[in-house]
Amino acid sequence: MAVYLLLGPVAGKETASWVCILAAAPVAVAGFFHYNGLTLEQFAWAFIKSELLCAGERRFVSENFYYTLFHRKGRDDFD
Repeated sequence: MAVYLLLGPVAGKETASWVCILAAAPVAVAGFFHYNGLTLEQFAWAFIKSELLCAGERRFVSENFYYTLFHRKGRDDFD
């Protein structure tokens, strides 16, 4: 609405209405956006969290829960 009110007197009503349609197009397309079941807002929040807020070094450290649970160490433990 602000686009129409600002451009109406300057560019004319027809041109201002076409600019309004172009300005509203990204918002309309956002309603159809889905990526892996996420809406645009969920995807944007997940992207911001993973790339900006929680970004850092990620290391994988494996742990053998079987040996931890039974306190076994040695090669004779396998049948």
